[in-house]
Amino acid sequence: MKMVFDKLKSIFGGGGEEEEVEEGREREREKLSLEEVRKRIVDRKSHPLQEIEKDYQPILEKVSNIRGKIESLNKDLVGAEPGGEVHPNIYKSAKEGKRLLTDKVDRAVEKMKAPQGPTWNGLLDLNESLKCVVNLLRNARAAHGRQVGAVFENEMSRLGRLTDSLQSVSRELDDSLRKGKATVDDLDETMEKIKERKNLLGRKNDLEKKLGEFRGKKAEVEGELDKERESLASLEKSERFEELEEVKDRIEELTRKKEEIRKGIGSKISELARPLRKMSKMIERDEHMVSSTVLEAIDLYQKDPVQTALEEEEGLPKLNAMLQELESVLEGEMKLGEREREKRLEEVQDIIENEKIEKLREDYHRTESKIDELKKKRKKSPLLEKKERLEGSIQSKKSEKSEIEERIEKKEEELEEVSEQIDEKSLEIRERVESALNAQVENL
Repeated sequence: MKMVFDKLKSIFGGGGEEEEVEEGREREREKLSLEEVRKRIVDRKSHPLQEIEKDYQPILEKVSNIRGKIESLNKDLVGAEPGGEVHPNIYKSAKEGKRLLTDKVDRAVEKMKAPQGPTWNGLLDLNESLKCVVNLLRNARAAHGRQVGAVFENEMSRLGRLTDSLQSVSRELDDSLRKGKATVDDLDETMEKIKERKNLLGRKNDLEKKLGEFRGKKAEVEGELDKERESLASLEKSERFEELEEVKDRIEELTRKKEEIRKGIGSKISELARPLRKMSKMIERDEHMVSSTVLEAIDLYQKDPVQTALEEEEGLPKLNAMLQELESVLEGEMKLGEREREKRLEEVQDIIENEKIEKLREDYHRTESKIDELKKKRKKSPLLEKKERLEGSIQSKKSEKSEIEERIEKKEEELEEVSEQIDEKSLEIRERVESALNAQVENL
């Protein structure tokens, strides 16, 4: 690379030997690893001129040639004299203009410097200097060209053509540098794609690791779940647990009996609903007087007869007082058909004499006590506690397994998306490497 810039300096120095730039011939695409691609890109970015030298050298030779011609023309113009007679005033104006013009041309030419070293910035500086020189030459011609051209027309025409040529070469250099920058930008983008792919690969690796952890955790939970289900099944098949289930069945049987007893109590009292309403109305109309105990009993047994009977004290004093009063009213002043009167009296007497509600109530409380006793017996069993613990743990592990499965599904979706992005990036990298480096990427 150093030799290339030494050669450029010799060109600007005005006497170097010309070198022919060999046309690049198409090669078979190299096969490079991704790491080799990275190194190749870094190398080419560090030496952009090396990759496009063939575009610059002819331009630099043109610049050197034009510079030499401008310097030669400017020297000729400094010592130039009119070719014929010129009016003194015109000659004086042209002479002064020529002095100012040639000074400006000298200063402009001095700005046309070779790159100071093998750097991309050196060529960018040269490009800017050429633009500046063209502007200086045009400004000089605009300021003094009319005066000088009146006497030295040929020289001014040559300067104009050389300025135009330099501007054309400046544009050519600018276009080449733009292409070079595009190449560098393309290499930068390729490196960015490689970096993005690397990040995606890292993310994929993290996702696969996390998926492995989740799947391992799922297998662990499933194993624990199977063991607890086996323990629960074994417990439920044990003789002691079967005994507990028999107790449970007995509790359910007694509970149904309790309900039947309640219905029996309700049925018995409901048979007296009509005569009780009539007696209540007689009391309201002051047609019949009763004690406060009877009055309270009528109110309670009309509102909730079953619960009132069950909650009354032993012997059912309120119920008996109410039934005795009802029996008296039925035998006396209550207005009823004879047939109905006899039927209701029989019902009242049957309840009083046979203590049917009292017996039902006692049976209810005995049944309730038996249920409480069986429940306590069942509750004391450690098997039930163990069963509840196993059932709770099984439910908890089923929920945990479900949550893990949801996480696995989510991570699998993310992994699929990242894998697709990696494939897309890989394709982009292949295309860019083929275009920028004329090479193929291996194992991508």
